[in-house]
Amino acid sequence: MKPWSEIKHEFKADGSLRDIYVENIEPAAWDQFIAEIKGSKYEIDFYHGDVELELPKSLLLIKRLQETDPTTLCIWLLDKIQINCHFFVETEMELDVSPRDIQNENAYLQLLNFLEWLSKSMKKEVKLTHEGAQELVILSVFA
Repeated sequence: MKPWSEIKHEFKADGSLRDIYVENIEPAAWDQFIAEIKGSKYEIDFYHGDVELELPKSLLLIKRLQETDPTTLCIWLLDKIQINCHFFVETEMELDVSPRDIQNENAYLQLLNFLEWLSKSMKKEVKLTHEGAQELVILSVFA
């Protein structure tokens, strides 16, 4: 992994987010992620519109909820680092993090730990990119 000194410029607050991608997945992988995140050390909040609910057990149930309002899963790392998962498409996981939350080496290491956890859980490569620029990879993790 890149040390903080070489990567901190990637987290300058510029009004955009940093995206986290897991590509080429199937609905069963989403269901595995949901089970894994529920049993993980991470605090989570799930929203359907403005209403907080318990995280459903499957992508299918989340997609049904999305017929009336958007859904967001908030994953909390230590130091109040918030990662959001949006459930946009079945074949790709997209999450985001604000660079404002990653302003020191400790926060960066927490983010790396999460990316490694996600990679192990999904058995896939995880990419951190600039918002809306999936081809501009800041780093990738395959644990």
